Amino acid sequence: MASGTAHPGAAGDDAGLVLVQDIDASPAAVWECLTEPACFRSWWRETVEFEPRLGGHLLEPWTDADGVEHLTRAEVTAYHPPHGLVMVWADADWGFDTVVSVSLEPLADGTRVTIEHQGWQAAPEADRAALLLDHRSGWSHHLSRLTDHAHEHDARRKGH
Repeated sequence: MASGTAHPGAAGDDAGLVLVQDIDASPAAVWECLTEPACFRSWWRETVEFEPRLGGHLLEPWTDADGVEHLTRAEVTAYHPPHGLVMVWADADWGFDTVVSVSLEPLADGTRVTIEHQGWQAAPEADRAALLLDHRSGWSHHLSRLTDHAHEHDARRKGH
């Protein structure tokens, strides 16, 4: 199944991204990959810290292609196991916040994961298009890694 699509929000809307990925793994396995720290770090990045609970935080130090170091921070503002979560999300050097929601939908043969990253209208207009493009690329990368890892994780859970 591992099919998926990544597309911006509504036509002409530069306020958000919506990415959808169908994963050949059970919702329980995908949820574990999103919320169990060791599993999460396996596919996201080893240096990420994530507390998957209401009020929990995500801290992700990372280095861009130009060698500049960044820190992404998020706070979990809604937590609905095993259906999804919502985080207020920003890089430390941003003067604005965005909102990331992750939802899981059971499918007959797997799980549909939808990531919505909203709030880009608060970004400086001169930077908005580049930020949207960078984040669409980043979320697509993470969804691809989640797809592969969740499939393998599900197989291990089932004893295969």
